[in-house]
Amino acid sequence: MTAYVVRFIKPEHTAELINLFHLARVPLSGKPCGRYERMLWASAAFAKAHPDVSAVAAYKDLDGLTER
Repeated sequence: MTAYVVRFIKPEHTAELINLFHLARVPLSGKPCGRYERMLWASAAFAKAHPDVSAVAAYKDLDGLTER
């Protein structure tokens, strides 16, 4: 199995995006908090912090990084 190579975010931002994915449990507490909801929240938060990257692009890279 080969390592996923990000397509839309900078390679140095992968840790930040993964950390947002794990952090998403906190703001989503009390709401549905599955993988999909956490990915949506993390990609939106990443796009807000990095206006040059869309939420969709962040979502696509996050999906590749967290693939099972």
